[in-house]
Amino acid sequence: MSISMLLSQIKSLETGITSINKKIDAQKLKEAKAIEKIAKAQKKSMGAKTISTISSAQREYQSASKELTSAQAEQVKLSKQLVDKSKGLTNKQSDLMKAQAKEREQHQKAMETLQQKALATQKSQIQEIIKVDTDNTFLDKKYDVFISHASEDKDDFVEPLARALQEAGIDTWYDSDQIGWGQSIRQSIDKGLINSRFCLIVLSQSFLKKYWTNYELNGIFQKDATTDGSVILPIWHNVTRDEIQKLNLTLTDMLAMNTAIHSTEDIVRSLKELVDALK
Repeated sequence: MSISMLLSQIKSLETGITSINKKIDAQKLKEAKAIEKIAKAQKKSMGAKTISTISSAQREYQSASKELTSAQAEQVKLSKQLVDKSKGLTNKQSDLMKAQAKEREQHQKAMETLQQKALATQKSQIQEIIKVDTDNTFLDKKYDVFISHASEDKDDFVEPLARALQEAGIDTWYDSDQIGWGQSIRQSIDKGLINSRFCLIVLSQSFLKKYWTNYELNGIFQKDATTDGSVILPIWHNVTRDEIQKLNLTLTDMLAMNTAIHSTEDIVRSLKELVDALK
């Protein structure tokens, strides 16, 4: 059964339960009024001095007793309906959770399949570029770190970070420095990824939405999968775990630095230690 159908059934059951509870409350009110009438009839009968008054009190007592019995019987009936609908609601909610879990699993598998295809395609493209690159520029320049980022984050964070890394003696592949007028963005990125030891990913809301950052991310995962030791160094920049998780579950499982608590100096110092340890 589809999730939309289950949601519709759950809503219908919840509406039904609300309606039954209102009816039960109404019957409880009738029950209380009937008990009150019975008490008045009994009091009237006890204080009666004439036969007609006694007869009147008895009629009132009998009428109130019928109302009481009817209200109590209706409550029993409604309570059974409430139990049945509550059980039905619990079952449908359980079915919904299972259906949603199955849908999430299918979605995750589909995303993994797409990512694997994208990685395979990019790997093939990189290998082809290497074959046709006769000037050996892939092999000439090596970098300590490749910065993957969204252009929207340049001014407030990435540009100062790149300059700080360079000043610390860390060879940094930064697109503003490496991609010239008329050069292929795709080939430049692929070269940078191939020749960089670490890949620093500035994860932000802008990063999660852009084509080129996702292209870089696919290449980074491919590099990480074929390199001894981890190459991915995530930095969370004004972004939440839930937002990152929607893009890639693997990224949320990696230890990351966060610009909310780590300064540029902290990041540079940590990366410097990693780079120096490999020299």
